[in-house]
Amino acid sequence: MKKVLLLIGVVLIFFIFFYFDNPPEFEPYVEGYVVEADINRLLVVSGISEEQAENMNQIEVVNLSNVEAIWVSKYNFFRFREGQKVRVWISGSVAESFPEQAKADYVEVIRD
Repeated sequence: MKKVLLLIGVVLIFFIFFYFDNPPEFEPYVEGYVVEADINRLLVVSGISEEQAENMNQIEVVNLSNVEAIWVSKYNFFRFREGQKVRVWISGSVAESFPEQAKADYVEVIRD
């Protein structure tokens, strides 16, 4: 009985690692730089450079024109930092504010 439970546990762990850490099949909603990051959400802005992302805050983003910006939540953000280039997949609807707001389905760091 213990071997069966152990086997089920191992299979479940492998399933979780391989299923939840793969990007979705569809195109990402946005690709840009992380301007602000905390454990609960990320501010991702496209149309800026890495240097701008590292030296900018939310208030400065609001004053920019010709950029896309979105706050994403509902994801484990402890491994992200300001200045990283990321792709973000969205689940559900997007609040049409500036910056936009949505729940992240998946976030991938782009390594240049």
